[in-house]
Amino acid sequence: MQTAARRRPKPAHGSRGVSMAELKGSPKLGQYLRGLRSGYGYSLRKVEEKARQNGGEIDNSQLSRYEKGICYPSFDKLRTLARIFNVSIQTFSDVVDLEELELNSPASSDPAELMKEGERAWVIGDYGRAYVHYQKARRLLEHDGELTPDGARVIAKARLSSAIILYMMRKISLAEYELRQLLRLEEFLDEGLMVRALLHLSNVHASFGDYLLAEIEASRSLEIAERSGDQALQAYAHHALGRILQDRTCYEEALKHWHEALTRYRTLGDDKEALKVKRNLGLLYGARGQFNEGVRLLLEAQEEARKLGHRWTVASAGACLAELYYRRGEFDQARHHMNQSNSIASNGEVQYVDILFLNAFYLWKVAEAESSSAEAKIALGRLKYLRPHLEQELPEVREFDRYIEKGGAQ
Repeated sequence: MQTAARRRPKPAHGSRGVSMAELKGSPKLGQYLRGLRSGYGYSLRKVEEKARQNGGEIDNSQLSRYEKGICYPSFDKLRTLARIFNVSIQTFSDVVDLEELELNSPASSDPAELMKEGERAWVIGDYGRAYVHYQKARRLLEHDGELTPDGARVIAKARLSSAIILYMMRKISLAEYELRQLLRLEEFLDEGLMVRALLHLSNVHASFGDYLLAEIEASRSLEIAERSGDQALQAYAHHALGRILQDRTCYEEALKHWHEALTRYRTLGDDKEALKVKRNLGLLYGARGQFNEGVRLLLEAQEEARKLGHRWTVASAGACLAELYYRRGEFDQARHHMNQSNSIASNGEVQYVDILFLNAFYLWKVAEAESSSAEAKIALGRLKYLRPHLEQELPEVREFDRYIEKGGAQ
């Protein structure tokens, strides 16, 4: 449930030497803006009013042109829209990136075949191709006359799959958008779809640091999963609750949910998710002061994941080991695990930006502890580069943001 991957980071359009205003209009961005406005129940004139309240100026005719894809908002206009709709400016750039993917639209017009092709692309890690197939299947069904219960369920599956892929690509706000649209089809959802949608929405809100909302969503999903009797759904719900409670430092409660999840994953033979739980248990035991047990679990999880080819878990367990050794003051060991983790997280087309950020963060802390100004400067430069590509509200991200807001590294 806690996977984090994306393509190699790219700068937002505003930093590429071409201003937003100079770009041709984006139909997909227009559709996204219209969806945001509709979700808030705002008229065009209401957005104009909100823009003024936020210190900007967007008249209703301008917004209409943006929504129709006739022209592209300037950076200042996007910044105002981001404040109005409570999203990041990076999200708008992500929407345009996805539009570029959709230029290679699949030829098929059969939703069932598109869903199958999307799944095949997902399995081999071609997330962009999978996303395009799911989105085309959804659009075909949405514009295919009256919505039938079977059609609604396929649309929901396409949105759920798209949301998971977007989350893995670190386009978290867009994942949230897909999940909110999915949950509008609640009357057509079976228990499995409902549980998965709520759990992924819980993951999104936990990533944003909204732990109370995340816990409410995960608790509701556990209630539905237990009612269904489905062991896999129960494992996912316990997994999500364990993560949320651990992030809130409720270690004893988190421990119960982690062990419940681990028991079910082992019963189901789901080694991949079981290893993620083992990785989290290692970090939890370390946080509880049981350093040796934490290190043992993390090394075991890392080695088992390496044998199974689960790259994210190998890299993430390495980052967790680096954190534990940093907190213990064993800086050489911390660096050793950071280097190993970075090598794995940055290898290939897909990078694990959250893991790279965590390693850079603890390298910065090590350099500060050793009064190594040169190494600290390099680590800070790395953090500044990676930060725009992270929407997650990790504790380390919040600490870094506070440091920058106070004028650090000026």
